[in-house]
Amino acid sequence: MNDTGIPKTSRQNELDPEQVQEVGGGNLCSADEFLQLTESFKAAYENLVDFTSHVIERVAGGPGTA
Repeated sequence: MNDTGIPKTSRQNELDPEQVQEVGGGNLCSADEFLQLTESFKAAYENLVDFTSHVIERVAGGPGTA
């Protein structure tokens, strides 16, 4: 048979429960921090929409073009 050269995993290479928690997304942020982040995303999106609308109005010659 062909030997693929992949080493066998030994017990010493296994993660302990604390490491598993960190890899699995352990302590990323609290619920309040997550809500603040989503509010920031909403505000950034609304600003982008407002700016895009402003540029479209300027290019199309709509109101506010002086």
